[in-house]
Amino acid sequence: MNHHPPQCRQPCETRAQCNAVVQSVQIFHNESMGWPDIGYNFLIGGDGNVYEGRGWNNMGAHAAEWNPYSIGISFLGNYNWDTLEPNMISAAQQLLNDAVNRGQLSSGYILYGHRQVSATECPGTHIWNEIRGWSHWSG
Repeated sequence: MNHHPPQCRQPCETRAQCNAVVQSVQIFHNESMGWPDIGYNFLIGGDGNVYEGRGWNNMGAHAAEWNPYSIGISFLGNYNWDTLEPNMISAAQQLLNDAVNRGQLSSGYILYGHRQVSATECPGTHIWNEIRGWSHWSG
C-alpha cells in the first residue's frame, strides 16, 4: 500500500531533513492520531533512504481494514505537486524485492495505492502514475 503523509508539504533531500520529517510524522501519529508509533511500516525519503516505521512484523495503521493484510510504504513529500526522484523509486522497488526475499510478501503480492481502498487523494498523482506501471500493480 503506497502513501504520502498528509503533513508533509515537500520532500526531504538530506538525511538530517528526512530524519526530522520522520520524527514529525511520528509526533503527529502519536499526538493527533493517538497511535503508539508511526502508522506506516516504512517511509522513503527524498535522500533515497528507507526509514523504518513499524517495520516488518508489526501491523501498520495506514489503511483501515487493509492493515492486517498489507505493508504501508509512505513517500515523504506531497506527490500531488512533487515528483518522485529516481532514487526514491529504486528504494521502494528494492524494499519490495527485499520483502519478497525475506518472506514478508508473497512473490505474487498485489500493489495498491491508498486511493484504491479509501476515499483519498493519497498517494498523490505522481506516485499514482508511477506505480501503475509496476509489475505488481493492480487496477
